[in-house]
Amino acid sequence: MIVFFDSDCLMCQGALRWLNRLDARDRLLFAPLNGETAKGLAIASDNDSMAFVKDGKIYRASEAARMAFCEAGGMGGVIGLVLKLLPLGLRDWGYRWIARNRKRLVKNDACGIPEEGMREKLLD
Repeated sequence: MIVFFDSDCLMCQGALRWLNRLDARDRLLFAPLNGETAKGLAIASDNDSMAFVKDGKIYRASEAARMAFCEAGGMGGVIGLVLKLLPLGLRDWGYRWIARNRKRLVKNDACGIPEEGMREKLLD
């Protein structure tokens, strides 16, 4: 299972670190939307929407986030379940709002260096 993300977005990088911490079973891999792995799987490089791939099926936007949390397990599974209870239209509206405003919401110039235990889960 691969989580595709905007590699230029500090909010996205923070979300990946959080997913990595939740992923106690080391099931998730991470790859940038503009990388070779995304190109190889024909994932459209839409930097306003993360993608999640499981068993060849591609999920986008809030459904990608929900699936990533569910697959991370533990507290991530609880978050995924709560998200599933919300109507898809409402989830996607909230996701799109955050995606459009993410660079304004996160005002940090820090480098997004992967934390320990994450580097080996990063694909290109």
